[in-house]
Amino acid sequence: MGKYKNIISTIGRDNKLSRCMDAEGRIFNQEELINSWKESYHERVSRNEDEIGLRLPQFGALSAIRAHWATSNSPATIVLPTGTGKSETMYATIISERIPSSLIIVPSNLLREQIFEGARHFGILPKLQMISDEVIYPTTFLYKSKVEDEEETILINSLEEANIVVSTPGMIKKMPSSVLDTLVKKVEVVIFDEAHHLAAPDWGTVRERFLGKKILQFTATPFRNDGKKIDGKIIFNYGLALAQKAGYFKPIDFYPIQEFDERKSDEEIAKIAIKQLEEDFLKNEYEHVLLARANTRKRADELYEKIYSQYKVYNPVVIHGGIPLAKRNKNLQQVKDGKSKIVVCVDMFGEGIDIPTLKIAAIHDKYKSLPITLQFIGRFARTSGNKLGNAKLITNVAMDDLKEAIEELYHQDADWNQLLNIHSNQAINKEVELGEFIGKFEKGHVKEIDLSQLKMKVSTRMFQHPSKKISVNGWKQVLNPDRTTSLINEEDFVYVFIEEIETKVVWSDQKDIVQYDYDFFVLFFDEDNGIVHINETDSGKGNRLVESMFSEASAIKGDSIYRSLDGINRLMIGTLGLKQKPSGRISFRMFAGADIKAGISEAVSSGSTKSNLFGYGYQDGGRISIGCSYKGKVWMRWVERINFWTDWCQKIGNKVLDDTINTNNILNNSLALEVINEFPEGIPYKISMPETIEVSNSSAKQLYISKEQKAFPFFQTDLKNPSLVNENLRFEFWINERKFIFEQIINETSYSFKQIEGEELIVKSGNSTVKMTDYLYEYSPEVSFIQGDGTIVVVQENLMTVIKPKSDIELPLDSFFAIDWDEFGVDIKSESQGRGRKADSIQYATIHNIVDQTSDIIFDDDGSGEIADVVSVKIDKVNSKVLFHLYHCKYSDGELPGARVKDLYEVCGQAEKSIMWNDNVLEIVRRMIERESKRQKDYDETRFEKGDLQTLHMLKKMVRSGFETEFEISIVQPGVSIMKITDSMKQIILATDTYLRDTYGLRLTCYFSE
Repeated sequence: MGKYKNIISTIGRDNKLSRCMDAEGRIFNQEELINSWKESYHERVSRNEDEIGLRLPQFGALSAIRAHWATSNSPATIVLPTGTGKSETMYATIISERIPSSLIIVPSNLLREQIFEGARHFGILPKLQMISDEVIYPTTFLYKSKVEDEEETILINSLEEANIVVSTPGMIKKMPSSVLDTLVKKVEVVIFDEAHHLAAPDWGTVRERFLGKKILQFTATPFRNDGKKIDGKIIFNYGLALAQKAGYFKPIDFYPIQEFDERKSDEEIAKIAIKQLEEDFLKNEYEHVLLARANTRKRADELYEKIYSQYKVYNPVVIHGGIPLAKRNKNLQQVKDGKSKIVVCVDMFGEGIDIPTLKIAAIHDKYKSLPITLQFIGRFARTSGNKLGNAKLITNVAMDDLKEAIEELYHQDADWNQLLNIHSNQAINKEVELGEFIGKFEKGHVKEIDLSQLKMKVSTRMFQHPSKKISVNGWKQVLNPDRTTSLINEEDFVYVFIEEIETKVVWSDQKDIVQYDYDFFVLFFDEDNGIVHINETDSGKGNRLVESMFSEASAIKGDSIYRSLDGINRLMIGTLGLKQKPSGRISFRMFAGADIKAGISEAVSSGSTKSNLFGYGYQDGGRISIGCSYKGKVWMRWVERINFWTDWCQKIGNKVLDDTINTNNILNNSLALEVINEFPEGIPYKISMPETIEVSNSSAKQLYISKEQKAFPFFQTDLKNPSLVNENLRFEFWINERKFIFEQIINETSYSFKQIEGEELIVKSGNSTVKMTDYLYEYSPEVSFIQGDGTIVVVQENLMTVIKPKSDIELPLDSFFAIDWDEFGVDIKSESQGRGRKADSIQYATIHNIVDQTSDIIFDDDGSGEIADVVSVKIDKVNSKVLFHLYHCKYSDGELPGARVKDLYEVCGQAEKSIMWNDNVLEIVRRMIERESKRQKDYDETRFEKGDLQTLHMLKKMVRSGFETEFEISIVQPGVSIMKITDSMKQIILATDTYLRDTYGLRLTCYFSE
């Protein structure tokens, strides 16, 4: 280690100062030391296996630092994956640039010790023959503990003398002001190691203090722990894929499991991890070590005692800060020596640890941030030794946070697509299909651009192409080949082009100030329909691209474009543009809102041509938005991946070519808003607040009774019983069996609300309050009226939408079930079972005799704010599906079953209202959790007839992970006799059934009497 001695002295309790001395014990002065660096440093670069020296990423980073400092002193970020040699790059920077005073900031005590030991001998640079024996090593100071007041002068002198100071942000921040002032004045370069910690307050404070100095930020990822990018220009970024290609990393075999029951998760992770350890040891003779990661000491102890301690053949140990130091060091040494093949830990093996045999990671608990997760996994993938195979990662992706962290790896660094070999039998079909689709693209540029991360606004312009002739390289006539990335899939006729554009800035004439952007083009030739689709950011270039690649293509324009609206149920047009005949003085008119109806009338007359429109509706069991332009463009307000877009394009093309579709009929049958000055005729049978309020589980906004100083979240209240009284709409808010009555008034120009019964209700949000009547003006309820011929009129504010009944729809008699309620001992006038579970109630009979008893959850949700009277949930893990069945019960208005239409109004309204949960599945689960927790808290009772809170939490994870969800809705009304159903009763049942089918394709089932 050179001809001179390195002597360590202690300052205070734990601080260390390392000095280089000659044989007589003389300490060298600064000039001698720096001159020795100049004479003894010889840069070497390992460009092949036969050469020793800096690795290429180290040399590249070092060169980038020099280039940066030649023109700037601003903070600079160097991205080097874990294991590529960050430390040696730091040391090479200090000695080669002959920096007399550097401060190295590290995140942990373990790393602080390691960097101190490395810095005082310049790491392995001597072994790389880059430093001669004549070198005088730097005076290096490790600052890790406070000093007494009388030792402060010694501390200042040590900092003045040191060439390199190593510490943590917390210690630097706590320095006495005189000491910190000395350090700030002296230091020339500040190096932040593991710079993703810069989001932490202490790190930010320290960085602020040293602004103006040269700052280098080393990290394995350019993202801070809070997900934001690290401040400072990235001057060198050596990607994970490059590190793997160069042999610094091996691929990671990823074994994701999906276990939604937390009680089984740990055992499943351990089972797979142990299996991999056994295979590596027995089959391949790899000397691998399994690390099981927990987030707390208590969790680590539990994992060790309940699971890993039973595998005694591997001599498992547990290591964390709560274990005595001597035992901890002993356990760590056993792992390093290979005597222990399983180690359970918390964060002992994070930044700074270097045990090459750690190759199997069983993550039982997630890390707090993506950068730490990334760094943790990277340590396992480092290449070291012949007796080591690929790293293996086992974790439960069904756990919400962990799944998001793993997914984020892909979003922030696409290289993980090449690094992770996913071994899973639980791949979702969509992901498999996307993988197969991407696999058909030419392999060149696909390695650089991750197609699975490309998302695009769903839109197309269409061109008829009668020939199958395609000039694949024609794009080079339009786009700059040197600045364009081309992604070609000739099998599916999909062509993606990304062109870099350099333009002058508008705010300066200076030639060297330019801005860079990208143009994006996707072309798809639908061979079956003979249509070329294009989605582009520059339509001018897009037209030329189509012309150069599909020379015989011609644009599809005009009225046929509006055929794309066919098959959309309850199409509500939001905007409509009409182009007048050339002879007219006004060439273009735009209609919106309540004017749409007049626009539709004009559009279907001979005097105008449809120019463009945008609307909303329902198709294939879900909500959609769609826009069309006569110039040939169709679009939706969605962002999707490319394979989704190509499928969508084919469907649009099929419609556009279908000349049996009459676009005037589409417009005539669409919905439009009309301004009204009085409520329509008919019976109001359904009322609801705007959906965002109905499905919200937030307590941010509450109904407040000022006299009682009590507040209730909206989801604990009921809005019901709409009726027309003296031409006004009357309705009720119910809070805990208490009734508050309101009325809505509509006049010639506007609308208003007034409260007519109950204590005055206030809406409270934070510190602000507003009268409920004023709140209703801003967030007006939606009310549905049914008229004699089955027409439904929906009113909100002073606007109405008229929905005419479909003439070809018949009553779904196969969905009617006649129940013998006497057999079940039911009083048909008794609806709720209550907390006492009344056996003669309709709800009790529904739970025990109608609901599918194989359901995983049967939930009594009766009461204010209910989803339905009964909610059942059936989980199909094999097919990744969840079926929700909502049962709405209502008591009979008469002693005997009969033909009373009033028995249907409220229950049908409830069925229609509950359809909103179809788009809010996570919220329905959260609502059930909330209501069960409140029942347990208030009454120490449960709403569960089957299942428990644990099952609901498991269900929430399933929904988040992408399980497909389905809904069924039933009404239960013993007061209705199937044999006596009248035409007016048929109308409301039909209206509800049609609504469910038109919107989400759901089936209404009815449980009546004979």
